[in-house]
Amino acid sequence: MKYTCWGAAKQVTGSMHLLELESGYKILVDCGIDYEDKDNKEINAHFPFNPRDIDVLLLTHAHIDHSGNIPNLVKQGFKGDIICTEPTAFLLEKLWVDSVNIQNSNHNRRQTARLYGFKEVKDANEQLLTVSFSKRIELNQQVSFTFHEAGHIIGAASIEIQVSENNTIKTIGFTGDLGNPGSKLIVDPNPMQGLDYLVTETTYGNRQHKEKRSPEDVLLDYVTKTCVDQEGRLIIPAFSVGRTQAILFTLKKLFNEGKLPPIRVFADSPLALASSNIHNRFSDYLNDEAIGYKLADGSLFDFKSLYLIEDKSDVEDMELYRESCIIVSSAGMLEGGRIQHHISDHIQNPACTILIAGFCSPGTLGAQLLEGRSTIRVKGNDKYVYAKIDQTDVFSAHPDTNGLQDYFSASNDGKLKKLFFVHGEEESMNDLKSALSDDLREKVEIPSKGETFQL
Repeated sequence: MKYTCWGAAKQVTGSMHLLELESGYKILVDCGIDYEDKDNKEINAHFPFNPRDIDVLLLTHAHIDHSGNIPNLVKQGFKGDIICTEPTAFLLEKLWVDSVNIQNSNHNRRQTARLYGFKEVKDANEQLLTVSFSKRIELNQQVSFTFHEAGHIIGAASIEIQVSENNTIKTIGFTGDLGNPGSKLIVDPNPMQGLDYLVTETTYGNRQHKEKRSPEDVLLDYVTKTCVDQEGRLIIPAFSVGRTQAILFTLKKLFNEGKLPPIRVFADSPLALASSNIHNRFSDYLNDEAIGYKLADGSLFDFKSLYLIEDKSDVEDMELYRESCIIVSSAGMLEGGRIQHHISDHIQNPACTILIAGFCSPGTLGAQLLEGRSTIRVKGNDKYVYAKIDQTDVFSAHPDTNGLQDYFSASNDGKLKKLFFVHGEEESMNDLKSALSDDLREKVEIPSKGETFQL
C-alpha cells in the first residue's frame, strides 16, 4: 500500500490524500480547495491523478478546504461513492452552492476561472453516501473503514482504514481536523486505537491557547466594554459552519441569564443561517450541554435580541440601525463574504471593536489587521484603521500543541510505526515534532506535496 500526500502538505488548506493498494484499488481521503498559492489561479483546476481511477472518496468533514474540490473531481470523471456522515452531507449541499456563487462572482471580476457549476454540485450530491460513527463498513474483501468523532464541527470524522494485503492487516488513521476539547456545542475528539500509521492535522502545532476564561466570560467582557460602556459596535468575523453557531449559542445563554441588556445581535450570513438549521436538526450529534439546552428550550440559537439577515430589506434595516449592536458575519479570516462590507463600513470607527475569533492564514485581511497595520485595502478602497482590533482563541475549533500531544499519546499504544504531519505550517510542524517524546519524534514524517510513502 502506498500513501501520497496531495494536499495540505506543509500548509493548512487543500487537504487531499491518496491510498493505493497493490490490487490497484484507490482511496481518496478529502478533496479540498487550496487557498495558499494565490498567484497560481489554476492550482485547483487540475488533479495530479486521473479522477476516473479513484474508486471511493472518504470525507472527514464539510469545510471547503477539505471538500470544496469534490464537484470538480466529479466533473472530471470520478464515479465512485462520496462517503461521509449525515450532517456533513447536509452541509455540503449548502457549502458547494455557496462555492459556485463565489466562483461566479470572482469569474465575473476576472479573478479566477470557474472550477465547477451547479450541475456538478447536483451530480456530486447524487454520489453521496452517509454512514454513522463507530460502525465498521466493508468496501471490499480487502478494505474496511470506521468513522470516529473528531470534534471540530458537527459531523466531523476521523477515519480509521483497515487494509488486508499479503496476509497482513495494516491500519491507517486520518484525523481530519480535530476539535478543541471542551468546545461549545461540539463533542470532544475520540482518539483512534490500534493504528500502524496516523496522518494528523497540526494547525496549532506550536501554539498554546492563551484564553483561560470561559466563552461566556470573554463575550460578556467584550460586549460590555464595546456596546455598553462606550455605546459602540462589536463586529465578530466568524466561519459560517461551527464558529458562528458557537458564538450565537454563547450569546443566547448570556441574554437568557440576564447578563446583558437587550442589545441587537445581527447574524449576517445566509450560509451560517442554513448551518444553524442543520445544527438544530442534528443536535444529537452535539455535546451533552447542547443536547440538554435543545431539549429544554427547543432551539439552540433563537433569542429575542437576535436579528437574522435573510434578504435585502433586512440588510437595509441593519445598515440604517445606529445604536449599539453586535454583528456576527462570515468569513472568519475576512476573505470575502458579507464581513467585508462591515469592515469597510466600520474600520474607521474608533468606537468599534473587531474581534477576530480564530486563526488567520498569512496574507489574509484578518492577518493584516492583526499585524497592526495602520491602513488596509478592502473592497477596492484604502482605509485607515481606527477601530480596535483584537483576537480570542476561546472559540478555537482546533486543539493546541498540548491537545495534539495528548491525542498522539492516546493513539500510540505501541503499534504506531509512522506519524505523518499535514494541515499545518512547516514551522509549526517542526516545533511540534521537537516537543514530542523521543519515542514519537523518531516516527514523524513531514511530507512534501506529491511525496509517496510505502506503508
